Amino acid sequence: MKLSWFTVKNLKRYIQSENLIGLILIFLSFPSFAQNKTVVDVSIPEIFSQIDLMIYGQMLENVNDSVIYGGVVNKNGTVRKHVAGLMKEIQIPIMRWPGGTVIHEYRWRNGIGPAEIRPTVKTHAWNGNETYQFGTDEFLQWCRDVGTTPYINFNMANNTEFGGTLGEALDWIEYVNGNADSTNFGKIRAFFGNHEPYQVLYWGIGNENYGPWGKHTAETAFGYAERLGLWAKTINSKFPGLHLLGVGHTAEWNKIVLEKAGTEIDYLTQHYYINSKFKDHEIENPFNSLFAPVLVEKHLSLLGDYLTYFNNQNRKTKRPVKLSIDEWNNRHSVYDGKEYKFSRNDPRRLIDATIAASMLNVFIRKSDIVGMANYIFPVNGHGLIRTIGDNGAIITPLFYVFKKYRETMNGQKLNTTVNGSGISALQIKPSIEGDCKEVLWGEEHLNFIDAAASLNKDGKIHVALINRSYNQKQSVSVKLPGDYKFQNRWILSGKNFNEFNNVGQEKSIAPKINSDGKKTKNGVNIIMEPCAVEILSFTPLWFN
Repeated sequence: MKLSWFTVKNLKRYIQSENLIGLILIFLSFPSFAQNKTVVDVSIPEIFSQIDLMIYGQMLENVNDSVIYGGVVNKNGTVRKHVAGLMKEIQIPIMRWPGGTVIHEYRWRNGIGPAEIRPTVKTHAWNGNETYQFGTDEFLQWCRDVGTTPYINFNMANNTEFGGTLGEALDWIEYVNGNADSTNFGKIRAFFGNHEPYQVLYWGIGNENYGPWGKHTAETAFGYAERLGLWAKTINSKFPGLHLLGVGHTAEWNKIVLEKAGTEIDYLTQHYYINSKFKDHEIENPFNSLFAPVLVEKHLSLLGDYLTYFNNQNRKTKRPVKLSIDEWNNRHSVYDGKEYKFSRNDPRRLIDATIAASMLNVFIRKSDIVGMANYIFPVNGHGLIRTIGDNGAIITPLFYVFKKYRETMNGQKLNTTVNGSGISALQIKPSIEGDCKEVLWGEEHLNFIDAAASLNKDGKIHVALINRSYNQKQSVSVKLPGDYKFQNRWILSGKNFNEFNNVGQEKSIAPKINSDGKKTKNGVNIIMEPCAVEILSFTPLWFN
C-alpha cells in the first residue's frame, strides 16, 4: 500500500527548567487541579512492525476454579456448547494448555484413550483433582470447534517422581503430529479414532523453571538453559518446522538462555500479574493498578535491548526470537473481614477491562518484540465469561475488550505521542508481580490517557484510548497524519469503575457505538468518561 499521502510527524518537546518540571509534576499529581486536556498525535513510524494477532491469545489450566471442568466442559468432560459459541465469537487466535504450574505434574498419557479408563489423580499445585477427561484429543478437537490455534506446554519439571522427560515430550509430539501409517504413537492416535495428524506447531518447554512451584525445584538460568538447548535441538532435529517456546524471566536470565539455546527457539515467555485489593466490592488504591502496565512496558523495553542484539547477530536467516507474555491478568485479593485472600471468582469489573486494555496497548506498542500473549483465563477464574449453571453465561467487560481489539487493532502499528494531564509517578506504587520487579520505578509525568494505533490493510486507522483516571473525565484531541475522516467511537464505560455484570444486570457494562465528537481537519475532539476504553475508527477520504 502506498503511503505518499501521509505527512510524517516527528514531534519533540523539551522543557529546559528542572524546577519547572518538578512544579508541573507536583501540580498534576492532584487530580482535582488537573487541566484534563490531552492531545494524541498519531504518526507513521520509520519502520513498520506488524501487530501479531496472537497477542490476543488465552490459556486453559485446571486450577479448580471451573476453568476447564465446569467451564469449557462439564464435570464429565462433555463440551459446553454455549461456552464454545462465545469463545468462537471472540476469534481467539491461540490457546495455551495444559498450564501453567500444573504442567509440572501433568502426564499426557493419562489423558488419551477411552474416557472410562483414565485415572483420577490429586493435583498438588492447586490441591484438587485431575480426571483427565479433557485430554489431548479433547483439547485439540475443542480448539478446532472454536477456531483457535493450539499451543501445548511440556512437563519439564525436575522432580524425580512427577517430572517429564525429553522422551515423553517427543512421544507427545508424535502422538499429536505423527502419521498414522508410519509412527507408533500416530498409530495409537488413529486407533483411538483420530486418524489425521493435528499438526500442532507451538510447543512450550517448561514453565517458570526459575521458581519452586508445584512439583518443581528452582533452577538456575545456566541449568535451565543447558536443558532447554538439549530439548530444543533434539525436537528441531526430529520434528523440523515447529515453533518452540523457552522460559524467560529477568534480563540476565534471558541473556543466558538466549546465548545457550536462542538459535533453537522462537519465543521466550514472560509472566506479569497485576494485583488489586478489594474491600466491600471496591478496589483500593486504583491508580496503583491502573498504571501498573507502565512498569510492564519498561521491562519489555529492557528485555528488548539484548533480544534485538541477539537477533541481529544470530537470527539473520530465520525469524527473530520474540517474547510471549504467556500469563497475565489482574488478580483480585478480597478482604474477608480479617485478611485479604486471593480469589479468581471475584467479578470482573470495568476497571479490569481498563487494565486489560492498557496491557494490550503495551503489547501493540512493543509489537517489534512481542509476538504472543495469553490471558488467564477465558472462562470463570478471571474470565471473559462467567458460567451460570449448565447452560447460562454472563459476558464480562473483558469479553468486549478482547473481541473489539481482535477485530480492529490489527495490521501495522502506528506511533502515538500523548501529551496532557496526568499524575506524577511519585504518587504511584505499581501493584504488580512477575518478571518486571527488576525495573526501577521512575519520577516522570504519567498521562491519564493511554493510546495505541493501528493501520489496517484496508487503509483504516483505529486508535485505542484508555482513560486511566478513575474519577475524572478527560478531554482528548486526536490528530491523524493524513487525509482521514472520523467514522465512529466504540465506547466501553460505566457509572462506576467497580461496576460489573451480574444475573439480572447482564448489560450493566456493555459497549456502545456513536459518532459523537467535534470533527477537526485531521482528527476529532472527544470527552472520555473515567476508566473508559474507546476505539476510534477513521477512514481515508478515498475509502468508499
